[in-house]
Amino acid sequence: MSFMWSPATMLTLSTLITSTVMAISSTNWMFLWASMELNLLSFIPILMSSKLNQEVEGSIKYFLAQALGSALLLTSSIMMWSPYSIWPSVMPLILMMALLLKLGSAPCHFWYPSVMASISWIACTILSSWQKLAPLTILVFFASQPLKTIIPLMAGLNALLGGVMGMNQSQLRTIMAYSSIGHLGWMLSFMLMDKPLMSIFYFSIYCSLIIPLFMIMNSMNLMTTKQLSKIMMISPTTQMMLSILLISLAGLPPLTGFMPKLLAITMLTSFNTPLIIILILGSLMNLFFYLNIIINVMASNQNMNMSTSKNINMTSTLLLMSGVTSMGLAPMIML
Repeated sequence: MSFMWSPATMLTLSTLITSTVMAISSTNWMFLWASMELNLLSFIPILMSSKLNQEVEGSIKYFLAQALGSALLLTSSIMMWSPYSIWPSVMPLILMMALLLKLGSAPCHFWYPSVMASISWIACTILSSWQKLAPLTILVFFASQPLKTIIPLMAGLNALLGGVMGMNQSQLRTIMAYSSIGHLGWMLSFMLMDKPLMSIFYFSIYCSLIIPLFMIMNSMNLMTTKQLSKIMMISPTTQMMLSILLISLAGLPPLTGFMPKLLAITMLTSFNTPLIIILILGSLMNLFFYLNIIINVMASNQNMNMSTSKNINMTSTLLLMSGVTSMGLAPMIML
């Protein structure tokens, strides 16, 4: 499954970037809704770039989920500020659910793993990074005091569900989808402490790790954990960098992915100790399937026949090197 670059694709990418910036900088709910609708319509052609039946199915699922989220967002935002509002105390909760649905966060995650499993790695990269930026930013800055009571529940549910559901998967894209859900739990935990910028910081660290990781998987055309034997046939250096990126994504010290989790644990000690235990438990389950991937890479047979063989291009190698070499930079910035 390959990603087809064309002038039309570049046009949709530019519209995608512009619509996200418009949504983040919006001060009006109607303008925000319109920007997110433009973002949705811009991303659909990218999902269907190869015109495979699998991608078309994933695009329809994505459209239906996002359309439902947009409808809830528009309805709740209008009713919340209307003088004739029905159930004014319920509307902020519906608005939060709409944003969680757009994020692919539990308990509104039903569409996210199946869409990730049916699209290309390039589309997965955009869906897991750029497409989450606008709803996450709106959510963490919107959180009002009444919603603070359910934020620990949402954060813990994401962490546990991401860990439990990811443990029995063999498709790499599905594993990365549940990994993303697990990391969302950590991002939402910062909302409890009124630290929206820390949620964005965690998200930026997460993106810096998954982008090079997804690029190498795209270059190798990897689909399942059994295909990881291809890594050995290319380069031991690439194998090592992939393993380091996965360990960093799992949050093991002293790599980059450990720092935002350490900050979250330090801050949560004075807010919600049970949530810390749930987040750590979910992170340990995430570590299990990351190590499963790494063991498959390390223990693979070099003489195994390959169905396809591709050379890793320079862009992917540079992205991997930047992701690995930055592991010592983040601790110095934070400390």
